[in-house]
Amino acid sequence: MILHKGNCSTHSCNEKDQSALLLFKHDVVDHSNNLYSWSNEEDCCAWKGVQCDNVTGRVTRLDLDNQYLEGEINLSLLQIEFLTYLNLSWNSFTGLSLPKNLNQSCDTLSNLKYLDLSFNEDLHLDNLKWLSLFSALQWVNLSAINLENEANWLQIMAMHPSLLELRLSMCNLNYIIPYVKFVNFTSLVTLDLSRNYFSSNLPHWLFNISSDISHIDLHGNNFQGQIPKSLLNLRNLKSLRLDDNELTGPIPDWLGEHEHLQHLIISKNFFNGPLPSSLGNLSSLTEFSVSSDSLTGNLSHTIGQLFNLRSLYIGGSLSGVLSEKHFLKLSNLESLVLNSAFAFDLDPNWAPPFQLLEIDLRHTILGPTFPEWLYTQRTLETLDISSLGISSINADRFWSFVANIREVRLSNNAISADISNVTLNSEYITMDLNNFTGRLPLISTNVLHLDISNNFLSGPLSRLLCSKLRRENYTLLYYLDVSHNLLTGGIPDCWKSWRGLIHLNINSNKLGGEIPPSMGSLNKLQRMYLGNNNLSGKSLDISNLKSLIVFDLEENNFFGVVPTKIPKSIQQMVLSGNQFTGNIPVELCSLPSLKLLDLSTNQLSGSIPPCLYNITPVNARRGSYFLYGLDLSSNNLSGEIPPELFGFPQLAILNLSRNHFVGTISGNIGGMTNLEVLDLSHNHLSGEIPPTITRVSFLSFFNISYNDFTGEIPTRGQLGTFDSWSFVGNPKLCGPPLAKKCTEEVNHNKAEQVGANDSLNETFYFGMGVGYVVGFCGVWYSLLLNRAWRQKYFRFLDNIPDWFYVFVAIRLNRFREFRASAR
Repeated sequence: MILHKGNCSTHSCNEKDQSALLLFKHDVVDHSNNLYSWSNEEDCCAWKGVQCDNVTGRVTRLDLDNQYLEGEINLSLLQIEFLTYLNLSWNSFTGLSLPKNLNQSCDTLSNLKYLDLSFNEDLHLDNLKWLSLFSALQWVNLSAINLENEANWLQIMAMHPSLLELRLSMCNLNYIIPYVKFVNFTSLVTLDLSRNYFSSNLPHWLFNISSDISHIDLHGNNFQGQIPKSLLNLRNLKSLRLDDNELTGPIPDWLGEHEHLQHLIISKNFFNGPLPSSLGNLSSLTEFSVSSDSLTGNLSHTIGQLFNLRSLYIGGSLSGVLSEKHFLKLSNLESLVLNSAFAFDLDPNWAPPFQLLEIDLRHTILGPTFPEWLYTQRTLETLDISSLGISSINADRFWSFVANIREVRLSNNAISADISNVTLNSEYITMDLNNFTGRLPLISTNVLHLDISNNFLSGPLSRLLCSKLRRENYTLLYYLDVSHNLLTGGIPDCWKSWRGLIHLNINSNKLGGEIPPSMGSLNKLQRMYLGNNNLSGKSLDISNLKSLIVFDLEENNFFGVVPTKIPKSIQQMVLSGNQFTGNIPVELCSLPSLKLLDLSTNQLSGSIPPCLYNITPVNARRGSYFLYGLDLSSNNLSGEIPPELFGFPQLAILNLSRNHFVGTISGNIGGMTNLEVLDLSHNHLSGEIPPTITRVSFLSFFNISYNDFTGEIPTRGQLGTFDSWSFVGNPKLCGPPLAKKCTEEVNHNKAEQVGANDSLNETFYFGMGVGYVVGFCGVWYSLLLNRAWRQKYFRFLDNIPDWFYVFVAIRLNRFREFRASAR
């Protein structure tokens, strides 16, 4: 809370205090003018964030959290004699400075009890010695400040015997002194060292800490080894977080002796063996979370004795059958998450003792019928029954039940139901990968996220988009995915009610016609997938879509020239499989955020414009937006491949196959250090394969077949891992992996070339190993020739970085084309 003034003080602000505050302000950058009141024209006790004692007028508190402040923190304000509370958290400070006379006045600093500088994420502190000046500190929070260069942080913090709460989460700490047995934290109640980089065993001193310690958070630290029995020394422990580490061994049976424990979170570790039945003795437990892929056995009935339990999460590899005994006394349970292969043996008329807010039963064995006992849960806000094998629902009862639930996840089941007459009402709905049929459902204005892809829905898209309800009410829907269905008709011209859309996917249907003008009103849209339909038209203009990042029109019937009116925000443009003609427009070179350009399988002609390999990233310092992928395959392009293109180090994918290119492969190719896919097949290229290509260490797909290359194939480095089909159709090539042997003269000349590069060879072997692993992805190629598998795989790829999605997708398509041509 920001305090604007103190309580009506009987004295004006102390002059010394005011001077210290103004020195602090001098080093602050305040773009938002939040410190407008800090001037000599107003008493400093009335300044924003300042609180004074209402009798003495001395400043006692300074609270400026989340005020968008930048610049340096000048610790001159710590010379304010009676300051007890300082909160500068959630700003953007980048430095900290100490006044020269601070040490001489350290007797005035003993009153500071509360210090919070957390979440100034650009603040790097190389040492914390200045904290030793404040002997009265009781609460310290430096979370999300970079302390990676401070190796003595533990010793410095231990110099404060009055410390009650210490939070150093996300500080890049990497040293915790695991073998020190005792640290002087005699008063500590709360310790948060989460999300650092310790990568050691749990430290001995942690379990000899203050007898008053009640809250320990060590999650996300890569801690290893087993939980030591000395944890029993901390008899007053109420909260213990050890999740997201690398702890091993069994979950100890003696954990059940921690009678005061209320929160036990030990998920995402490598524990093995069963869950001990003694955990049922933790009668104070309100939250329990455990998961590991090495846990075995059944879940003990004793878990049902935890009558105070409010949240239960069990994931990993546990199995067995759950009965009513497992839930017998869980009357206070609000969140139930079971993500293991549990089966259920419950009476059809069972009435659970709880009323849940959240239930997540993913991957349990619950189908094929939606269980009746779930209908008893009248307070649900979240329901996740994905991947349960459910195929049958009572349609009337089911849809009225889920209409009152805020978040509903039904993905990856086999539910067969006609949903033509259903009106969806939940805010967040995923119904993809089922067997839903009929027309698209109606949706209320409550719906924000709808994924109904990969079903068998038919009829027009206008039913969902253009109903009377939609025309009269502005919807807040931001995510819509109806891809991989059987929708027909055109794209309706009623998008003005959908201006909140960020993600739109209508891929892989049977939609036809042109893109309607009203789609230009979607100025928040970031991702537009219209591919694999029967859409057509020319002279596309999407320049009004100012936020667009992904634009996918692949496999349609668009014609005319490649669109040039493209928003500057675009990162991926996929226009493959259409009928575009003419040259590659130079306007594409002015797209500063472009990462992927796919113009393959069109009727483009001319040469590669020189500007294409000079695309300038938006942020050259961070290299955020370099061109990663370029696919111009299966066109009528001609001329030479510019040598500069082979020297473009950021390219990961280059596919120029099935064109009419002539000339040679430039020796610059050795500088393409990130290249993973190279396809130059089916052109008229000639000359020798440059030996510098052996410097490209991460190739996982390589094809120069059906050209006119000559000479011996370089076999060193990554190039030696490819089969003969990468080189066939070049009658003048020789040497492995081809059957044609080279003459002695060719071998002699080649040996001289290779010998000149022998000093580089050792660096290639690491790349070869990585390439072999990456190359294993080729196994997927043949699997994904099947359309249904390909669709599901692309659904998976939507959840990983976009450029990698394209990386895999392009390789799949080009490999399919190559195999087809080789038959």
